[in-house]
Amino acid sequence: MFVRYATLFAGFVLVFAGGSIAAADWDQWRGERRDGVDHDSPALIDSLPDDGLKPVWISREELSGAKSGGWSSPIVADGRLYLYTHTKTKVANDELPPKKFPWLPPEKRTGMSDADYEQYEINRRNEDEQRSKNYRFDEVIYCLDASSGKLLWEKSVSSFYTRFPQSGTPAVANGRLYILGAGRVARCLDAGTGKEIWKQRLPGEFRDEFLQSSFVVTEGMAVVSCDHLFGLDAATGEIVWEGDPQKTRADHSSPTVWKTGDSSHVIANVAGETACFDPKTGRELWRIDSAAGNATPLVVGDTLLTYGSSRKSGLRAYRLSTDGAEHLWTFNKVADPGSSPVVVDDYVYVQGERRLACVNLEDGSSEWMENLDVDRPRYTSLIAGDGKVIYAFDSILAFAADPADCRELMKGRIDKTGLLAEESIFRGRLNMNELEKTAEGQKEAERLWRNTFNGAGPLNCATPVLANGRLYVRLEDGVACYDLRAK
Repeated sequence: MFVRYATLFAGFVLVFAGGSIAAADWDQWRGERRDGVDHDSPALIDSLPDDGLKPVWISREELSGAKSGGWSSPIVADGRLYLYTHTKTKVANDELPPKKFPWLPPEKRTGMSDADYEQYEINRRNEDEQRSKNYRFDEVIYCLDASSGKLLWEKSVSSFYTRFPQSGTPAVANGRLYILGAGRVARCLDAGTGKEIWKQRLPGEFRDEFLQSSFVVTEGMAVVSCDHLFGLDAATGEIVWEGDPQKTRADHSSPTVWKTGDSSHVIANVAGETACFDPKTGRELWRIDSAAGNATPLVVGDTLLTYGSSRKSGLRAYRLSTDGAEHLWTFNKVADPGSSPVVVDDYVYVQGERRLACVNLEDGSSEWMENLDVDRPRYTSLIAGDGKVIYAFDSILAFAADPADCRELMKGRIDKTGLLAEESIFRGRLNMNELEKTAEGQKEAERLWRNTFNGAGPLNCATPVLANGRLYVRLEDGVACYDLRAK
């Protein structure tokens, strides 16, 4: 449910992207153009069926390492779905004692000074590293038939402990799959068979760091951020260039490509700024003080959008040229530690701090802003197709890409059978209204609700895929595919 926050735009403009049935791959993080949009989407349904939407397929048992395997997003290329996971398996027989230093959410840090919390985090890191010796760590890449969910192959390799699971999303280019794994190890596999083509350990210190950047492949180069930028020969894995460890420092943001004329440039968030590089040599062409965070920089034509983790940084727009980037505007009403926005027909749709906002791409003015009825949404990015914007966090939310108003089209929950339906459908099936009339019934209703949904919905912080009218959602324990095409 949306809660009205503000409406700053009068009039009515209905926005729908074209309805071609030609399918574009979602072959890397955030899709073919790394902008979160399925540009060749067919017409999609405007609402969920009255009895919900059953998955075309759902894969759980086939993906033995998917549960608790990090937050990597799936990708779809050449009729196949790929998923990367980073898992741990207990190998010690002894029962581990409770943690002395568990992770503390912000609300449980009350009374701790900055110095106290810094020391607590040091203790927590040391304790987690010691406990990791009781586990084996593996990386698994799964390849499924995108139409049926049938497992085609899986590739498993021994891996390393990291403080949080390695969660970079693979990229497929020219029949090859590229992934930055744990321990600063980059790998390239044959996308058809899973056979390893090359493996490259990227220079730099490693203890337990988790680096979530995804490769972008252009001009025969595979570029990724692993503490700082690296450019690898896409064919051989040879390190062609390495960015300055301080000037190109970044942890989780992924680089993107800006094409102008016959040239391709790589744009990346580095050291709290955003810079443009020659992908073949790593030569820096220009740099701006964008205050960008972990969000992926977004290029639409010759406009660059950056998004920060604080409102001071905000959402910023720049006009690109080979000489630099001219600041156009800043929108300071939302922020998120990692979510990336989408652009549909000259309007930016952005999520942050339990808010959704529509911003005019030309001047940065706010068209509307809505509150999300979702608990602590973060990191998950928006996607779009056929004039609809989709956000998956606890539920599957879709709204019209309409600058006049935020019109909710659907908000569906996913139960343990994979059924995607409006919450009212599940409430009716579970007889919730009747049960909630008594105190004892309320307890039973809560139990039924937990049994229906716990561990079943979208994996928070992973972003779904929209390709050829099908929505591929990474679940907490697998992957599901839904046909959203209008009949």
